[in-house]
Amino acid sequence: MNKPTLIAVGVFAALLLAFFATREKEVSVGVQKFEATKLSKEEIASVELKTATSTLTLTRSANGWTVADAKKAGASYVADDGQVQSLLSGLADFKAADFVTEKSDKHAELEIDDAKGTAVKATGANKTLDLVLGKASKSGGAYVRKAGSSAVFVTQSSLQYLVKQGLTAWRKKSVVTVGASDVTTFAVTRADGASFSLKAGEGGAWTSSSELPKGFRFSTSAASALVNQFATLTAQDFAEGAFDAPQAHTLVATLKDGKTVTLKLAGTKRDDGTVAAQVEGDAQVYLLPGYQAQALDKKLDDLRELTLVDFDTAKATKLVLTAAGKKTVVVKEGEAWKLVEPKSAPEFDAAQVPTVLNRLKGLRGLSWVGEAPKTAFASPAATVEVTADGKPVRVVFGAETGSENRVYVKGSIDDAAYTTGVFEKTQWSSGPELFKKPPPPPDFGQMNGLDQLPPEIRAKLMEQLRQQRN
Repeated sequence: MNKPTLIAVGVFAALLLAFFATREKEVSVGVQKFEATKLSKEEIASVELKTATSTLTLTRSANGWTVADAKKAGASYVADDGQVQSLLSGLADFKAADFVTEKSDKHAELEIDDAKGTAVKATGANKTLDLVLGKASKSGGAYVRKAGSSAVFVTQSSLQYLVKQGLTAWRKKSVVTVGASDVTTFAVTRADGASFSLKAGEGGAWTSSSELPKGFRFSTSAASALVNQFATLTAQDFAEGAFDAPQAHTLVATLKDGKTVTLKLAGTKRDDGTVAAQVEGDAQVYLLPGYQAQALDKKLDDLRELTLVDFDTAKATKLVLTAAGKKTVVVKEGEAWKLVEPKSAPEFDAAQVPTVLNRLKGLRGLSWVGEAPKTAFASPAATVEVTADGKPVRVVFGAETGSENRVYVKGSIDDAAYTTGVFEKTQWSSGPELFKKPPPPPDFGQMNGLDQLPPEIRAKLMEQLRQQRN
């Protein structure tokens, strides 16, 4: 080691010793620390969230939390407990480790002034935690300062997202408070007077307690989906005033304890696509997203079983596809499937036959038609026939219905006609191509930028790729 290097090492060692000898325990000289009032979740009695344009106040009561908007004098609403608990946790655990500046002329730029900042005041147990949150920091997190202080810090707390939500986000959105497993009977009376009722059987399987038309195949799963949707309704928004829907459906759930929950559901959508609903005994009018309302707006016919065929795929020995006057025939010889007609197809993959059989068995109609027009099956667009356990099962695709890109379809499970998508007819008409080996999954290892992903995500993608290849 040369002389200049020895001198440098000596100077560094001397400075290091001086640092450890003079530093104060857990104190950074000249660097400010964020020290705010500590409040536990249990101590917090109210939280005020204030911006230049709104003031929301969340208040604890014996019956839970409520939220009020200063713009709506005298009105308070039941608060969403999950949202409130997240807020309380964020307040109780609040930290801000990184000091940024104490120059108050920077506040506007960091959106932490009175004009753009979000003031958060949590009160309880004769203590107050008073903060102002600003915009997102370039390094992650958000800027924050204590009210009355010019010193700005950065926090990684989830509070930065929670406090900037509007009134709707803080309100309770669950419409009914029942568990689907607690419902014993479910009755629907539609706006046109039609009605039906369901009852829960052993193991939770639903059956109809209404008289069913001859040949009606009842779907336990469709009935279960209806009751589950009722029990998990979540509002998208809220309406002011009384429930005003002359053409409304009534849904009544009877619980194990004998109590009933009655829901009124408007029969038409609003201009924004939502549907109004109200629970008996609750003055609030909830606005449901259209897809939830559609899942509730059911007729008895919507609870029909829509499967078209039923057979044991393991006992299938022959599959015949007929479309446009051409046939595709595959037969099982021993344990192997072979293409018989046409004589050859370069892309035929015998391993795809079981997949095609399973897909056929799972084929369902989109809706029940009953008796179709005479022209519906006059010239079938495609026919699929399977021989399983020595018995034939068949699906016939007919003409287009004239609406919603659907075609008529009939299976051998009953004599009724159903509808299905045009794409199903197209695929089952494709002949040998139906048995073509699917393309390999994308090779993520060759994708540009894969090496830029976090290691754990990259590992998951590669594992999925390996499983698909195997």
